[in-house]
Amino acid sequence: MLLKFDDFEIKLNLNNSQTALKLAKLSSFKAQINTWGEEIYFETANLGIKPDKNARDVVTFGEVAYWCDGHSIAIGFGKTPVSIENEIRLVSKVNVFATFITSTKILNNLKKLDNNHRVSIII
Repeated sequence: MLLKFDDFEIKLNLNNSQTALKLAKLSSFKAQINTWGEEIYFETANLGIKPDKNARDVVTFGEVAYWCDGHSIAIGFGKTPVSIENEIRLVSKVNVFATFITSTKILNNLKKLDNNHRVSIII
């Protein structure tokens, strides 16, 4: 799976979770980005994905999660309004389904994104 933004892209390495398997069956699509602190998220089709047994609300930079309540893919890269100290805490528990190779360049590019941007998701 590839996330294409205006000036950069992120190649996702999917894990073998049920969430990843369901998302991999989607057709490629475009989505409007939403931001919440230092997190971006964007809606997908409602695939009926439920929180799995490993669902958690704290992630690390480089993990990509599926927020079941919002039917959205989420990438946390810093503090959000509910973070405690320097953790990356999302609004509720999510299923981590992928990772990507992090870099300062990707971090800086993610920080530049706002609600006016779109992403192309290439499956």
